[in-house]
Amino acid sequence: MAEANPARINLFLLVVLLLGQLLVMAGSVRRDAGATLLETGVAKVGEPVVALTRGAGRGLDGLVGFFSELARARRENALLRVELERLRSEVNRYREQSAENERLRRLLGMREALAPRSVAASVIARSLTGSTRMIVLDQGRRAGVREDLPVVAWGGAVGRVVLAGEDYAKVRLLTDPNSGVSGIVQRTRAEGMVEGRAGDPLEMTYVPKYADVVAGDRVVTSGLDGVFPKGFGIGRVIAVEEPAGSTVKRILIEPEMPFEAVEEVLVLTERTGSALLEAGVPPRGGP
Repeated sequence: MAEANPARINLFLLVVLLLGQLLVMAGSVRRDAGATLLETGVAKVGEPVVALTRGAGRGLDGLVGFFSELARARRENALLRVELERLRSEVNRYREQSAENERLRRLLGMREALAPRSVAASVIARSLTGSTRMIVLDQGRRAGVREDLPVVAWGGAVGRVVLAGEDYAKVRLLTDPNSGVSGIVQRTRAEGMVEGRAGDPLEMTYVPKYADVVAGDRVVTSGLDGVFPKGFGIGRVIAVEEPAGSTVKRILIEPEMPFEAVEEVLVLTERTGSALLEAGVPPRGGP
């Protein structure tokens, strides 16, 4: 291959430089609009780039605005959720207050109509585990509560005070194994002793085998135990058994009072019977 002639190369470079100089001079000539040909050429070449840059800028501005709106919407949603939870809490609080007021109105009605000499108290603690069935009240000796007084709720026997402090009292519920209350079957007047069985149905004992007792019979306090007045509801018979060789029946009773849900009670300071209760006044607040 022939070597390049240095003279020819120098001549070629000179021609290129002259052409470039001519192009620069031509581009520097101003046109009627005041812009040079070079400036016009550069502007035309740069127009797509400028348009693309502007479009990208507008798209970026839109994208930034979209994410800003999204972040603002999320903040507003979070505030709305907080406000919704606050309103739900308020509604629940008002409902609880309304339910408590209704219970207290029923308790006041019971006290006025059936047990005027009594002390109203609220349950502040429970012990319903194992074989113990106890509740603690917020009233004690200072309010006139003392040991062995009967405790009732609307229409139903609850238990007996076993310990009274200055401002509290412990009550043994009817379902406690150490509890006992004299009961009578309303329909036939069959009598017996109702005893607790630690959360299981109550058991009525010492009822003669010949006594007429069937499932569905209502049992109330008889007033013969020296603690409870006559006529407070105990429960309804759910089963009657006649053990072989025994002279008494074995009767199971479903309690009328929802002991796990009792919140307000009356401690009777005077043993007075109530024909209204024995006649069947609704035991849980009535209709």
